[in-house]
Amino acid sequence: MKKLIAIAIGVIAGVSQAGSANAAPVWCKDAALGSSSYDLKNLSSDDITKVFETFVRATCTPTAEATASGAQIETARQAWSKRLHMVEADWADAVAYVTNGRTEYHQDKPIILSTNDFAAFTPLDQYNTIINGYADDAASYLTDAMEPNLSEVGRYAFIQLCLRVRSAEHVVWAMCQGDIERFDPVKFSAQLRSDTAHGGEIRMAMRYRAYTLPTELKDHAVKVAAILKSDEAYKKVFDVAKTGRAEWIAGVGADTKLVELAQKMDSASSAKSRKLYEGCEEKTTAALVAAVSKVPAKTFAGMKDVRMDPYEGFAKGAGPALMKFPGVNLAAVPYILCHQKSGIAEFLAYYLDGGPGQRGPRTAALSKIASEDIVFDDTSKKLQFPQLGHPYRSPGSMSSAGGAVASVKVEGDVLSVQLEKMIVKQTECVQSHHTNRIERIRPGGSIEYEQICDKSAVVSHDEQWSAFKINKAYAPLLKKGVKFSSVGGAPAEILATWPTKSADSPSYVLGAAVK
Repeated sequence: MKKLIAIAIGVIAGVSQAGSANAAPVWCKDAALGSSSYDLKNLSSDDITKVFETFVRATCTPTAEATASGAQIETARQAWSKRLHMVEADWADAVAYVTNGRTEYHQDKPIILSTNDFAAFTPLDQYNTIINGYADDAASYLTDAMEPNLSEVGRYAFIQLCLRVRSAEHVVWAMCQGDIERFDPVKFSAQLRSDTAHGGEIRMAMRYRAYTLPTELKDHAVKVAAILKSDEAYKKVFDVAKTGRAEWIAGVGADTKLVELAQKMDSASSAKSRKLYEGCEEKTTAALVAAVSKVPAKTFAGMKDVRMDPYEGFAKGAGPALMKFPGVNLAAVPYILCHQKSGIAEFLAYYLDGGPGQRGPRTAALSKIASEDIVFDDTSKKLQFPQLGHPYRSPGSMSSAGGAVASVKVEGDVLSVQLEKMIVKQTECVQSHHTNRIERIRPGGSIEYEQICDKSAVVSHDEQWSAFKINKAYAPLLKKGVKFSSVGGAPAEILATWPTKSADSPSYVLGAAVK
C-alpha cells in the first residue's frame, strides 16, 4: 500500500469549518473515548485509522495543544471528508469505529446479514456475501446474482477480488473491466451512508478499506495497458468481454421477471429458507418452458437415444445445444435450485456446469470469451479460464434412454410405459453336432467337445426392454406411437418426445412445444 498523503496541520486553508475550535460538533455527542491522550503527529500517519482516530479525539476531547491548533485541525479534517466523500454526519461512524470497531472491522470479517433475501440486501449485506461467499471462486456468480440491484459497495467487493486474482488473471481482468469503468465513488459513499442496518463502525471500516482503491486502479490500469500492448489477442479478449456484457444486459438481462426469479431462488438456496422456496415449482417450471419454447425444433434434428449406449444418447446432444440459448441457460438456474432431486434438474446442472453460464453480465462475458477463437502471436500461449463456483451440484455423469410407446398404464403414482417390441434379426446356427475332438477342459475337470454347425438361418429375437417407470405428470405427452427420451429414475422424467418413432426432430423438449 502506498504511503498515505500526509496533511500537515496549517497547510490546507480556505475550507469552511463545520464547528469552531471551542465547540464540539454534534457527532461528538455519544463519544465515549476514554483517555484523551493522543499525538497530533498521527494526523500525518500512513495509517488512515490513526489519522481519523486523532481527528476524532482532537475534535471531541481537545487538549490545550489541539485547542490552540483548532482551526488548522478543522481545515485538515474537512479536506479528509472531501477525499472520502463524507458528509458531516458520517463522522459519527468514525466515532463508532474508535469506540467499538477498531482494527477487527478493518478486515473482511463476516457480518450478520440484515435479511436472507438478496433482493432486500443492504450494500454491506452485498459486500459481505460476495467477499465471504460459499466458495472462494463464487464471486462472479454471486455478484451476478445481485445484479438487479447491485450497489457500488457490492461492486467494490467484486473489484477487490478481481485485483487480488493470481490465476487466469487476463481473462478475469477482461470480465471485471466493466465494473472498474462503472465504479462511482460518490455513489459508493452515499449507498454506504444509507446502510443503517449495520453499525457505524462497519461503515467506517469500509471507507478505510476503499480509500486506497483509486491508487490500486491506477496501478491496475498500467498492467492492463501493458498486456494489451503485448499481443493484439488480449485486446480481442477485452472487446469480446465487453460485447458479452452488453448482449446479456440488452438480451436475457432485460427479462426482469426471470432475473428476479433466479435471484429469489439464489436467496432461498443461500439461506436454505423454506419460506423463500415456497411455491417455486410452478414458477420455475413455467420459466423453463417459456425459455425452451423459443428454441427451434431443428436444433435437435437427428439427435436420438442410443439403445446400447445411453451415455451417447439424446441428452448428450441436447444438453450443450440448450445451454447455448441465454434464456434457457438462465432459466435453468432457478429450476435446478427449486427442483433439487429431479432428473431434469440433474440434466440441466450437468450441462450448465460445462461453461460459465449466463447468470449475469460477468459470467456472460466469460462465456462470450470462451466461444471465440482467440489466437496469440506466441504459439505457446493459451487463454486460461478461472474456476467458477455456483450453488448447485452437477451429477458425475448423464445418460438418457427411451423408445416408441406401445402402452401406458397408471400404477399408483407412476406411469408404467411399455415400449414397442424391438425385433432384432441375426444369423445363428440352428442345427449342429459334436465331434470326438476335445475343445477344452473346464476348470472343474469336465470336457468340452468341438461343436460343428450344420445349418445356419436368420433368427428373430424380441429385445424389448422392461417397462419404464415415468413420473405421472407426463401422462399427457405419452401416447401410443410417440417416441420419448427420459432421464433419472424412481420415477424417470421426460426430456423430449417425438410424434412418431421415425420423426427427425422432437415436438416437445423439457415440457415445451418446439417448432
